[in-house]
Amino acid sequence: MDTCITVWHWPTQERWFDEGIRTSLDLVRHAGFTHINWNPDAGSSYWMADAEIEFTRRIVAEAGLKVHSVHSTNGRNTVSELIGPVPFTFESRKDIRSPHEWQRLSGVELLKNRIDLAAAFGAPNIVLHVDISDDVFRSPESETEFFAPLYRSLDELLPYCLERKVQIAAETLLDASGGSFLKLYERLFSRYEPAFIGLCYDSGHWELLEPGGLTVLERYGNRLIATHIHDNFGAKDNHLLPFDGRLDWNAITKAIAATDYVTPLNFETPMDRYGVPDAVFYHRAHAVAARLEGMIATARRKVGE
Repeated sequence: MDTCITVWHWPTQERWFDEGIRTSLDLVRHAGFTHINWNPDAGSSYWMADAEIEFTRRIVAEAGLKVHSVHSTNGRNTVSELIGPVPFTFESRKDIRSPHEWQRLSGVELLKNRIDLAAAFGAPNIVLHVDISDDVFRSPESETEFFAPLYRSLDELLPYCLERKVQIAAETLLDASGGSFLKLYERLFSRYEPAFIGLCYDSGHWELLEPGGLTVLERYGNRLIATHIHDNFGAKDNHLLPFDGRLDWNAITKAIAATDYVTPLNFETPMDRYGVPDAVFYHRAHAVAARLEGMIATARRKVGE
């Protein structure tokens, strides 16, 4: 049975970017996972050199793991990269949505860098944050202002992605309503083909936008290509293991099973939410992942009967 979990970077070691990640990969594989979602440098404007990409590909392969997805970056990073006062600690000079052409093009180059990483891994997609607010849809003018640079960037990325056989999966975030994200997906999916852009269903994020609802899967399940699976109690973005919060995993697995999504599900559940040793966390996470994969398989068998 294939199972997948996100590998994060934990700067608790001096060399987190090689020795630290190697340790995480070994623990993930030893726990029984077959696949990972690559998350280090997600959101940051850090540029990976060719030698880094090759090294990263090699350590994942040596760990006996496959990459199901790469969490990419749109250049709009709210994580501190530089030492100093705001706004200098919030790096956003590479931005695919910028109306400033040099800045937009820099964002496109940065995203191509992550596409190259995914291609080196043999990963089928990269997950992309498309940051929106409800103000985007307040008028035709505001919508045009938002989408014009985004469309230019995506138009330029389309042949690059198709050539490398890497899709973009647009993730649901928390800075707009569920209705606005449904409008975003409608715009993207009506303009671009499935071979280029699809949906990343984030279970915890969608629960906060539409408690108890699964409209995004019901409406756009045909474009589902990536998942971020985690749980919460409906108040904040806890990123807990499934069954540790309030989400209805029976309903969610049935909804995913009704799509053509290629498993495994990806658990986006960082171990810092739990006060247990790393190995203990990964073994517990794998047991839960296997349980959910079994629920998906059972639901699909029933549909086929």
